[in-house]
Amino acid sequence: MIKMDLNQVLNLGIQNAMPPTSVVAENKNFRFEKASTRATAGIHVDLSPLGLEKSKKAERDKDIDESELPDNVKQALKAIRDKQDELEEKQKELQQLMSNSSMPAEEKQEKLKALQAEISSLSRGLMDSKNNLVKSMQDQDLTEQQIQTAMALMN
Repeated sequence: MIKMDLNQVLNLGIQNAMPPTSVVAENKNFRFEKASTRATAGIHVDLSPLGLEKSKKAERDKDIDESELPDNVKQALKAIRDKQDELEEKQKELQQLMSNSSMPAEEKQEKLKALQAEISSLSRGLMDSKNNLVKSMQDQDLTEQQIQTAMALMN
């Protein structure tokens, strides 16, 4: 029986797909160079910005996914984290806007009011989500340990 690990199989596939020689242009003269038949170990994958965001989010929520909480509580905790992240982003935008001295005062004032309204709305939504989570946990008769876990994950 032949035994190969995944890297060996991938390297073999890469080696077989590589041409034995390559053409290199050099000052309008062509020369042939023997291509390396040795592949580097591992695989390199570039993710799109959306893929990177999803990957970071999955890593961020790993502790929630691994907890012994009901699925609806896990989803509520993830939604709370999303709202917290969005709120932090808007607060950073507000700080940047306030420190921007090159913007006309009238335009700055309008943008400040709009951002403050968004922050206020997000804050209310975050509080509502937290209150709904607490009510949901009470309705489900979670154990004391589960409640403590959920509260720790919420903060």
